[in-house]
Amino acid sequence: MRQLTRPLFVAAALLLGFSHLNAQDTNSDNHTLTVTIPEVALLDIEGTGPVTLAPAAPTEAGNPIDFTSDTDNSLWLNYSSIVGTAPDDARTVKVSAAGTLPTGSNLIVTAGAATSDGGGTKGSSSGAVTIAAVATDYTVISGIGSCYTGDGANKGHNLTYSLTENTTNYGSLNFSTNYTVTLTYTLSDN
Repeated sequence: MRQLTRPLFVAAALLLGFSHLNAQDTNSDNHTLTVTIPEVALLDIEGTGPVTLAPAAPTEAGNPIDFTSDTDNSLWLNYSSIVGTAPDDARTVKVSAAGTLPTGSNLIVTAGAATSDGGGTKGSSSGAVTIAAVATDYTVISGIGSCYTGDGANKGHNLTYSLTENTTNYGSLNFSTNYTVTLTYTLSDN
C-alpha cells in the first residue's frame, strides 16, 4: 500500500507545480471599466417674475398708445443638456403661450445670446420671436448640444419681453381687460 501512495503523491505534486507555472504573475495586468453618461434635459427660469407690460398712454391726441415704451428683461433661461449621437444630437428651446393676448398688439419674446458661464454647445438664439397665437410652439433657441449654462440670474439666456402694435386689430384693445398669458418653455430634441 505504501508504494501506491508514493506515485499518487508525486503525481499530485507535479500537477500543482504545472498549474502554478501557468498562473504566474507578470509585471502588468488589466481590467475593464465602464462609464455611463446619463441623458440630461433640464430647464428653468430664474429672476424676478412675474412680468408685467404696460404700454404708455399717448400725451398727444391722435397718437396710439406707445407699445415701445415698456419692455422687461428680468428673467433668465438656464438649462443643462446631454444629448445622444446623430440624429439625436441637438435640441431646441420652444415657447408656447396659453391665455389671452391683447388682440391689438403682438407679444415679442427675445432670448439673448448665451452668457460665457457654463460650457459646451449652448445653442443660438432665434432673435425676436412674435407670439401671435396661443397653443403654438415658437423656437427661441436652436442647436443645443451637450452643455450647461450656469445656474441663476445673469446666467444662460436673458429673456426680453415687449409689445408691438397690431394696427389691423387695434380697435379690439379694451382698457378694462387685464390680459394674462402663461408662457411655457420646453427643452426637447429637434
